[in-house]
Amino acid sequence: MKITKYLFISIFFLNLSALVAQIDGAAKLNKNFPAPNLTIAPAIGLNPWPMSDLVVSNLVQWDIKKRLSLVSYTAYTYNNVFLRNFNYIKTNYNYSLSQKVGVGTALYSKRASHSFSLLGGIKYNSFKETLENPEFEKVSASVSSLSPDFGCMYHLQVGKKKYFFSYRMYIPLYPYPVQHLDITAIDGNIANVSLEFGLGIRLK
Repeated sequence: MKITKYLFISIFFLNLSALVAQIDGAAKLNKNFPAPNLTIAPAIGLNPWPMSDLVVSNLVQWDIKKRLSLVSYTAYTYNNVFLRNFNYIKTNYNYSLSQKVGVGTALYSKRASHSFSLLGGIKYNSFKETLENPEFEKVSASVSSLSPDFGCMYHLQVGKKKYFFSYRMYIPLYPYPVQHLDITAIDGNIANVSLEFGLGIRLK
């Protein structure tokens, strides 16, 4: 009877120790997960291929749960930033405006978070070019269009305090789907991939 009693007490304390260790481990793990918060991260970047475009964007992310975020992404793209005049053709303007919303999930460490989001929205494109060859009459042409736009985004946040460093990469899935196995194909794959850097702020 005494052996059973001592055995029961030993098992009880072993289980209690294991339970305390699990609680302590869970508490340390939860410290890596921020409380639900709202962040704003303006950034500047490039679409590096096939011709460099300057991108100015803003990302609003609301972490409503540890593994679930709501995302709003707004971007202005100044297309062909380094090639505005070529072969007597002057680019008067060439830009894109896009607004997308979506959901994402994140992995957290002590000083950084890695977010993966699926976004969808609309994109407005507009450009005007003028032929300014002295041998011909000046002629201008302009086009504007509105199209659906969706893709995936990877977002890295580095910093534990109110301000943090932000890096993100946006990969469009439409209207530029993967069409070739060649990663350098202009009509798909890395076309219009956006690489952006900036600073963010936690509002709450």
